[in-house]
Amino acid sequence: MAPDDRPAAKRPRSGYSESAGLRATASAIQNRSIAPVTEPHLPVELIAIILKLRFPKAFRWKEDMAEIYGLRLVSRLWKELIEDTPWFWTVISADWPTRLIQDCLQLSRNHLLQVEAFSSWINEDTKGATKKFQLFQPHAERWEKLDYNTDRLPASEAQQIRDILESAAPNLQSLYASLPKPRSSPAPTLNLAGGKANRLKHLGLENILVPWSSQLLTELETFSLKIEGTVPMTEIVTIFIKNPGLRSFDLSYQSIGGPDLPTLPASADSNLSQVTANALEEVNLCVNDPRTASHILSQVSMPACRSLKLVVESRTIMKDLQPLNVALSQFSAKIEHAISQCGRTTFYVWSDFPHEWTIRSHQDSFQLSLAFSGSPLEHIIECIRNLALQAGSQLKLEVYLNTMSRWIADKLGWWSEITKLHVTSIYQSSYDPVDEWWYSRTISVRPEWILVPDYPGRSLTSKNSTYPS
Repeated sequence: MAPDDRPAAKRPRSGYSESAGLRATASAIQNRSIAPVTEPHLPVELIAIILKLRFPKAFRWKEDMAEIYGLRLVSRLWKELIEDTPWFWTVISADWPTRLIQDCLQLSRNHLLQVEAFSSWINEDTKGATKKFQLFQPHAERWEKLDYNTDRLPASEAQQIRDILESAAPNLQSLYASLPKPRSSPAPTLNLAGGKANRLKHLGLENILVPWSSQLLTELETFSLKIEGTVPMTEIVTIFIKNPGLRSFDLSYQSIGGPDLPTLPASADSNLSQVTANALEEVNLCVNDPRTASHILSQVSMPACRSLKLVVESRTIMKDLQPLNVALSQFSAKIEHAISQCGRTTFYVWSDFPHEWTIRSHQDSFQLSLAFSGSPLEHIIECIRNLALQAGSQLKLEVYLNTMSRWIADKLGWWSEITKLHVTSIYQSSYDPVDEWWYSRTISVRPEWILVPDYPGRSLTSKNSTYPS
């Protein structure tokens, strides 16, 4: 997962970069919100429960820690309660002031830690960030969760970071590690967590590989890999064998060459899966070669899959999507059920993003999303037609369009499957101007379409609508 894709709670905030900021905030909290208490009005156990609800372990900002510091000043009882409760000190970020990190490491005692280390090109003090991350290394045996993400790592510090990431961490349950994308060399292979973390259930790698024989690649519940280069597809398929309890699989793979993929099946009858992933519920594939997705989907049977998202971002023209149709045949029954429930399926036609076809059944029992760039529209619609045909369903498309160029109209104008059209914007960039001719041609070719452009003061909803003057 790329840094920009991470949840907002995972991104560092500005401010409170010094211990003085923490002390000032703590003092302000004491003065304005809570008066000193000489005797407790609530049992200590109940106070502890309330504070734990106020400061969950999921994630904490520096401001949250400043508030915890302030609450220690309420009374001696509160101070002892907070300092003697490791719950408040086991979530630590390398983005925090050094003094706060040291306090957390001390007051958490021997309890397991949730550690985050995040640095980016915005923060010029990468050396300081690395020094803070080194504070966690002596406590690697206490790591329960490690989230390390950087998009800026000077060569002089690369070995230090690798040493920390390869520290023995036998208690890890969740590990996410991301390094900057290498410019010319392949992604490094690291012996993360010392190669042994028997309790590991969640593993995410970005621009990093672990040895394919690593114990880390066994007994996982979730696995994500974002990589560019050459990865043997046989090893990818083996992941499903080593992890029978895998529930979520996320692969973002940009191939730059290497050995050709094994021969793909030519028909659904010859699509014999070699592996059955009985627990797999969610699959996300983002590739630049449809053969990659076709190989995985043809080799791995996913009977429990509830969500499949496939994005093919290719810089070359893709004309043959038949192997992908064959690989997706295992989902025919679910596609038929979803189409029968939702009626229309949705097709998004973008000028700057991959075109996307989505179906979603009621109660989200099955969701399918196929997105393509680099393929002509006629080949995409042919792929969608074949999927519907395999499922024995009548294809009905509700199209959301945000581009008005004439070539798009030429492609869309004769698709009998389109039953409804939404024009989301009539404003285009200079390289893709609005074509007024498009409207008159569209209305005359497919008069049953309903145009709904986002136009100030106008809403075209009638069958005989024309372009607003």
